Parts: sequence; structure tokens; C-alpha cells
Amino acid sequence: MKVKSIRDKFYSILGLCQKAGKLISGSTQCEKVIRAKKAALVIISSEASKATADKFHYLCKSHNIRILTIGTKKELGHAIGKGSRTLVTVLDSGFSEILLKEYKQIQHGGDQLWQK
Repeated sequence: MKVKSIRDKFYSILGLCQKAGKLISGSTQCEKVIRAKKAALVIISSEASKATADKFHYLCKSHNIRILTIGTKKELGHAIGKGSRTLVTVLDSGFSEILLKEYKQIQHGGDQLWQK
């Protein structure tokens, strides 16, 4: 039995989203799906520039899409099997709800451990 942090579980779910084809990355592609109202959730790195963060927070607010800020660029990229990523967008509402639940646990419970 392996013990991991809740944060690791969050990133594992992001990896599953990628494998299922329900996640895109990169600001241009993410902006397109946000404007097309196909995005269920946007996740932005805590290392994003202020201009990028402001732009995507505004876009998400104006299109009524939830946005989370978590992790480093390296962590986001690693989670989806790619290089550094500033921004990822989840296209599936089911995955979105699971990620939001895990994010809330990270925010309210710290970086607790879970058993796999």
C-alpha cells in the first residue's frame, strides 16, 4: 500500500484527464475552448505572470467557468506527461468536479495523506 499526499492525488487525476483526452494545455488552445464555452475548469500555475493570471481570471469570470490556481509550471506539466505548463483546461464536467473536491481538501486540510 502506497501513501501519497492529497496534492499527489490531484495531479494523478490531471494525468487521467490527459489520458482520457479531456484536457488541453497552452494559452492559445485554452483561450479558444473558454471562448467556445467548452471548458469545465481552468487550472493555472501559481508561477503564471500577473498578466496571464489576470487575463484568464477575467475570461473565466466572463464565461462563468471556474478557475483554480495551484502548483508550479513543472508540477502541472509533469502531471500531464509534458514539459512545463502554465495553464491547463479540463473539458469534462465529471473530472472537473473530482478535481474541485480534491482542491478543496488541499485548501482546507493542508497536504494530508491518503492510502492507495
